[in-house]
Amino acid sequence: MAEISTKESPFSPGRPVQPEYFVARIKEIQRLERAIKQTVSGRNENVFITGQRGIGKSSLAGFIRCLAEKEYYLVGSHCFLGGVRSLEDMMGVVFQKLLQDCTDKSTFDKLKEVFGRYIKGVTLFSVGVEFTKEKTELRTLLENFLPVIRKVYDQIKPEGKKGLLLILDDLNGISDIPEFSQFLKSFVDALATSGKPLPVCLVLVGLPERREDLRKHQPSTARMFDVVDLPLMNESESEEFFRKSFGKRGIIIDDAALSLMVNLSAGFPMLMHEVGDAVFWQDTDNHVNETDARRGITEAARIIGRKYIDPQISNVLRSETYSSILWRIGKKTPLGVTFKRQELLKENAPEKEQKNLDNFLNKIKKLGIMQDADVRGEYRFVNPLYHLYLWYEARNRTKNKAE
Repeated sequence: MAEISTKESPFSPGRPVQPEYFVARIKEIQRLERAIKQTVSGRNENVFITGQRGIGKSSLAGFIRCLAEKEYYLVGSHCFLGGVRSLEDMMGVVFQKLLQDCTDKSTFDKLKEVFGRYIKGVTLFSVGVEFTKEKTELRTLLENFLPVIRKVYDQIKPEGKKGLLLILDDLNGISDIPEFSQFLKSFVDALATSGKPLPVCLVLVGLPERREDLRKHQPSTARMFDVVDLPLMNESESEEFFRKSFGKRGIIIDDAALSLMVNLSAGFPMLMHEVGDAVFWQDTDNHVNETDARRGITEAARIIGRKYIDPQISNVLRSETYSSILWRIGKKTPLGVTFKRQELLKENAPEKEQKNLDNFLNKIKKLGIMQDADVRGEYRFVNPLYHLYLWYEARNRTKNKAE
């Protein structure tokens, strides 16, 4: 019991990775570091980090903020805008987070001089900063955003700070508001035509759909941002990730176990953390073997299914027809293998299932559970762990029905 209470996993399932545990993404880090260096030289840089869900966008942004602060002496802030629905509210989040993220007391005191009238309460070292929620005051900050940012820089420059890094993450609530795109364009254009350089790096983080929202409302945003598109991790990066992560806890991993974990996490950092964490808790002797890996992967598939699949397909499963199709695919399709639409129609499926098959496939693709394969008429699960979870669930349901 004492061992369990002191054991600490190096993995971060369901949340951004702490900078000290960040592994790989060398090319993407180099591109972002280049933008930081340009910022330090006095330029405005604008970057959009994008990629599919679970690919590690927020973790990369967090790592870059840490790098910018420690190596390049920028003042950084990482703002999550998931609940924000207006530009005024965004101002409150951005500037409150700028204060909260500042751990240097001298710099924090300088920032307080800028935002004094907007701060309603604060404790030592910015813990518990309460920023104004008054719309009229936030509107003033919005209308004077560039002058305020200049004032912030003028205050922190004597403290040895080289510029600002503002990260706007989780854009789901605000990217489809036309004013947001206009705000971004106005800020960048005003800064570019002012004749007075300002070292500020603006980093947006979001799904490709969020970037498309911006382009739809203001086409010029397409040229404003340098895009860092995160691909799936390749096999060598995945192997490095698992070896280094387990190595931080002095754990050795067998090649067979490593191969299983790499193959079934399919290059998704989100899945890699779920798999790694589940396997970590299966290990009892600081040596991960194939048995540990298989047990951990099974548990990871169940966890992933409950977290990411069940909430999405709950409405689908209300239809007995759709439910039957889904479990049949999960049970009969070998792990990692594509399945053909025509084969599903040939399996003596009930007429109702055959008539609704195309509607089902369209729905399940929109939910991100399955996708088109390379060959027309063939489909695959987005990743092997989704398939593994549905295979287990289909098997259990068949067993329970028989009993």
